[in-house]
Amino acid sequence: MYYNLIKTPAFMKTGKGILKSMDKILEDAHLIYRKKILVTQDNLYQEYEQDLKLVSFDKVVIVRGGSVDEVTKVKDECRETDALIVAFGGGSVLDLVKYSASQLDMPYINVPSALSNDAVYSCVARLTKNGKKFSFGVQPPIGIVVDIDIINKSPEILLYAGVADIVSNLSAIQDWLLAHNEIGEPINELSYMLAKEAALPLLRYKKEDLHSDGLILDLVNGIVTSGLAMIISGNTRGTSGAEHLISHAIDEYFPEKSTIHGIQVGWAQGIIAKRFRNDPYRINEFFLQIGLVEIFEKMVPYNEDEFDTLIPYAKKIRNRYTIFNTL
Repeated sequence: MYYNLIKTPAFMKTGKGILKSMDKILEDAHLIYRKKILVTQDNLYQEYEQDLKLVSFDKVVIVRGGSVDEVTKVKDECRETDALIVAFGGGSVLDLVKYSASQLDMPYINVPSALSNDAVYSCVARLTKNGKKFSFGVQPPIGIVVDIDIINKSPEILLYAGVADIVSNLSAIQDWLLAHNEIGEPINELSYMLAKEAALPLLRYKKEDLHSDGLILDLVNGIVTSGLAMIISGNTRGTSGAEHLISHAIDEYFPEKSTIHGIQVGWAQGIIAKRFRNDPYRINEFFLQIGLVEIFEKMVPYNEDEFDTLIPYAKKIRNRYTIFNTL
């Protein structure tokens, strides 16, 4: 008999005020390591120092995050035979640790300080190299700890970005299905299903729910489910379609106009849904009720009429069949 063997987290813990209880969380998960190394940013360490000092870290490594330039530093500081790396921070820190730990073949867990994208649990790290962003294949974390109190202290715009990023799965899976029907690209139905189910629960929320426990729990679950979808299919097909190509094109060709990834992705998804797909998931109604339309207008320096000028650049980003190939 044959099965797909996939790596899932050994544990996932979400709750209020649980950062200081990390030793107990690891013990309950039967994960005992001789040493634990914390990798975080200076401002986060200063803000949560009281809680972090209640955890038995052997070493604290302070980084800026987000750049390949710091990989050597992290690897040199974390090169232990029996140590667990704990990444505490936003996507820039998590991606740096994901890449470094994978290079070292060392276990690590993610403790996000914000939920702005799917960096919390994925097999891809986005890091800057020579001023440009690149994607690197990495090993997923063995565990995830999400402290709701910390997430609620993060800038509100990052919660909005996280919601938009996960909801964009609904655009990505339509591109995947289109590629399957038009050019015979294989489709992994389990991955497709998980990518879709990661996004759907978020569509019930309104602007006043943004900081609710329910939305944060559904966002965490959506991030992890999206990660599983990528791991199962071995690619990002279910979580990255034409809307992501637009965002990456802005970053690549117009960096002076670039903003938060999830915000760019959501803006692109809304226009694609309205102009090319008759908005089957009523995504633009959701963006209005959650408050994202206002965010798009404030943060994305493009209007809908200028969207078409970005499409040729988006098609250069990667060889991926999307709705843009049919225009």
